[in-house]
Amino acid sequence: GRFLAGRQGPVAMIAGSLSYRGHEEREMGFLRLIEDEFPALHVVGVREGLDDAQTNHKLARTLLRQHPNLVALYNIGGGAEGVGRALKEHRAATRPVFIAHGLTPETRALLIDGTMDALINQDPQTMMLDCVRILTNLRDGRGAQAGVEPVRFSLVLRENLP
Repeated sequence: GRFLAGRQGPVAMIAGSLSYRGHEEREMGFLRLIEDEFPALHVVGVREGLDDAQTNHKLARTLLRQHPNLVALYNIGGGAEGVGRALKEHRAATRPVFIAHGLTPETRALLIDGTMDALINQDPQTMMLDCVRILTNLRDGRGAQAGVEPVRFSLVLRENLP
């Protein structure tokens, strides 16, 4: 909503999996935020892309065709490069704001060329270490969360690319 500078209209979401709890929680949080903070926006539905770039490309093309006035697209899971390709192919006076997850060489390129506006990145090393800590804690009879760090995330823009 803040990236839209007052623009109103439909917003679309593409999830990796609607049965994956992490993506389900992102969807719930996003829907709640839009409802509470940005009532001029309306979500036109969630599509399931299975974190596949080719599937996401097809879904994004369909969404852009069905909603020519789409103001934003949020890719909850992987395969953001497919959405980016669809946005590059889409010829419209105003490009939808595009936000996704996971810094990869492909998403880095989308940020650099301006196709993607922002990226939410989580620190995979911390998540992996936390998994090992939880298993070690359980093996050693400690509380599962002992020494487990909160998941770190960062908001990445073209201007602050690491």
